[in-house]
Amino acid sequence: MSVRAWPPLLAALGMAAANAGAADVDLAKALPERSAGFAWQGRTVAQVLPLAGIERLVLLKAVTSAPAALDMRNLRRMLHDAAAMPLQAPGDDERQPLQAGGPDTIWEAVLLMRDGGVFGLAVRPGGTQDHRHRGCLSGADGQRGCFDIPAVAPG
Repeated sequence: MSVRAWPPLLAALGMAAANAGAADVDLAKALPERSAGFAWQGRTVAQVLPLAGIERLVLLKAVTSAPAALDMRNLRRMLHDAAAMPLQAPGDDERQPLQAGGPDTIWEAVLLMRDGGVFGLAVRPGGTQDHRHRGCLSGADGQRGCFDIPAVAPG
């Protein structure tokens, strides 16, 4: 992560922490109960991540030539496009989201919710024609789930 990325990241996280009910959130090492299995089984992206409830998107990594504002709009668009996609347990090749600097991610972000919730989001290339990218969410409770992002129809 470049040094230029720190001031906006710290400002956004500082604003979130200023919320009276804010608590520290572990998106890096939180692990779900092993016996619980995949808690997001049968749920869609929108059922786990209420898209209208995203207060702020904090972009941590963007391997693109686009301006940051366009990257953030594209991430929001991809989340809306994938709202009905089912979440799947991450595969063995899908590392923990938010490992900044990982060679396989295009975007990494933290999603700050209006209700105080926090999610991590990582997007990497998908590899198929129907799904241009693949996203992975991580929740503060340690749950993780991945989903395909439909390719944008030419228009």
